[in-house]
Amino acid sequence: MESENLEELQGGSYVSKEISQLYEANYEEKKKVQELKLRIEELENELKKKTPLIKGSSETEDEGPDADQELIGVLIASERKSKDELTELRKLLIDQLEDESTPAPFGVKRMGELDSQPFIEAMKPYKDGPYKAMRLCSLLSMLIGCPEWHPFKIINMGGKLVEVVDEEDEKLKTLKMGFSESVYNAIKTALTEMNEYNPSGRFIVQELWNFKEDRKASLKEVVEFMLHGWTPNKRLRRS
Repeated sequence: MESENLEELQGGSYVSKEISQLYEANYEEKKKVQELKLRIEELENELKKKTPLIKGSSETEDEGPDADQELIGVLIASERKSKDELTELRKLLIDQLEDESTPAPFGVKRMGELDSQPFIEAMKPYKDGPYKAMRLCSLLSMLIGCPEWHPFKIINMGGKLVEVVDEEDEKLKTLKMGFSESVYNAIKTALTEMNEYNPSGRFIVQELWNFKEDRKASLKEVVEFMLHGWTPNKRLRRS
């Protein structure tokens, strides 16, 4: 009886230690995110201050061309450095969130990746449907990633020239005739994302995403979420 009680106490002590470690890990993560938030705000404020200075300097160029050009060069270099830091911070958040399996309003989306679900649905009536769906999805992903295929056209949209999917492209017309509308739309979506995020390299790019509103997420809103509504999905090793 005493040995059972001892084991129970030891087990309770271990669980308590485990919970304590989880809280400590969570606190450290939140502390890092808080520091990240402050740095983002600093960089954004710096960029806001520099942009009007750059514009204003070009207007007074006649008063001292050499001095103005030097000032503009310094400001542009400083602005580029701030933007580079923001890009690095974005990559840091992507690395932090990409392995999260818990459903959340914010996370990482793979831009240009073909959604396999429409293919799975389309192949359900056939024998070996899941295999055929994955095989077809894989083949079409290779086609989407081919730089030689450029099924896009430029149109005027509200006075602005934009590049959109050209539905008169011969390959796309063939795909539209051969597959369901949902499959065709999945192909169009992947092409559009690929052309926006990586038109020359044609490989998938990770992006911070607001899944609730289906749009690119800002650094600020992701950091706010990580501070107030996020628990790190970490497994602690038992010693």
